[in-house]
Amino acid sequence: MGVFFKKDFLVYWRDRKEMLIALFMPLLLILVLGFALPNWVENSNGSLEMKAALVIKDQQEEGVAAFQESLNGLSISTEEKNALSRAAEGFHPEVMLMNMFGDEEVNEFLQVAKLDEKAALAQLKEEQVEAVIMIPEGYTLAALNKLLLQDGDGAALVLTAAENSMKVSVLQNMLDGLLGTVNYQAALSSGMAQQGSLEEGDHALANGPVGGLEQIEGVDMITSFQYYALAVSIFFALSVSTTTASKSITEKREMVFMRLLLAGTHPFRYLSGKVGSTLCMSLLQSAVLILVSHVLFQLFPGKSMIFWIGFAFLIFMLCLTVAALSALYTAMLFRMNDADVATGISFILLVVLGVIGGNLVPIYILPDWLMQIGSVTPNGLALMSIIQWIQGIPFQDLWLPILYQGLFFVIILAASLWIFPRRGRI
Repeated sequence: MGVFFKKDFLVYWRDRKEMLIALFMPLLLILVLGFALPNWVENSNGSLEMKAALVIKDQQEEGVAAFQESLNGLSISTEEKNALSRAAEGFHPEVMLMNMFGDEEVNEFLQVAKLDEKAALAQLKEEQVEAVIMIPEGYTLAALNKLLLQDGDGAALVLTAAENSMKVSVLQNMLDGLLGTVNYQAALSSGMAQQGSLEEGDHALANGPVGGLEQIEGVDMITSFQYYALAVSIFFALSVSTTTASKSITEKREMVFMRLLLAGTHPFRYLSGKVGSTLCMSLLQSAVLILVSHVLFQLFPGKSMIFWIGFAFLIFMLCLTVAALSALYTAMLFRMNDADVATGISFILLVVLGVIGGNLVPIYILPDWLMQIGSVTPNGLALMSIIQWIQGIPFQDLWLPILYQGLFFVIILAASLWIFPRRGRI
């Protein structure tokens, strides 16, 4: 196998142009998708319909009064104090949140009910709601101090979910957009205040979204950049299998395989070289894409070595399946008289797997029945497993998708060996 592995690996290595394209094109796609589609809210779909509870423990009037009282101890002019006091009176976190949730497009898939904490958590436990959004006690005072005085660590909305899901991720992305907008508006209002014209910017703070920090409890969320980086990397790893098969066309045309048989080489040694080189190239490509994306887009800051080991193992299981697919496509190529037909079939399979597995389109926009099919494809299994690993699922809970990946490898490789021509059948 060693000499065949070296041959196929060198065939890849000599095509530097294709290797550079395979590296930079995914990075460009991740960059474009990450900035062009940062939120998934605009892609409303029946599968996203959800109910959430809003718990308000904060006393807005008391927070405003406490903020206004704290202004007396500041060494600023009376005009500035009056301007800050008026801005504080227009700050209504509850109203801002309900205005966002009352939007027609949001209302199509999200219903939010105001409940007390005990009732909200009870409904969350009984799965009557899928998430609880809480405005904690002291929120108004902390938010005003941060937004208007740049004092303190800011306020924190609390999002609690019983389990990770695409719906909860969408809700988290909504809050991300909310908080991102208020940071900009607060900076704008602060600049106006320094110029003595905060009165003109009062409506921006009053009508804009609530600001501060966001705290997620119960589940770690996956960001859009993380999703796109994983989806694109997995798809391009999957495409290595078709690339391997396409490079065999030249070897078939130039009778390389026939000469190997005449030299007494077992046919399966030739196929094993394809499997080994594809495994190494898909691992190398995936590792480079993930690491470069991590550095450029800060995908996984502060993750432990245990996280990276588990991540690498899940990628390895995917690449095993990719290697088996390369053997299957190569076997089809040698079995069929028309190489173009075999190449077309492998390309169609690649696109179909990419679509239903969530690599070419976000999996949440697909119909439920198609999502179920995609979740059992090799690339779909890999994507969902890695997302769950990022969200903090214990590794022992991922043994079933890992087992399925191993079964895919064995079944596909066995089918490849059965299809691949033997001596006397050429």
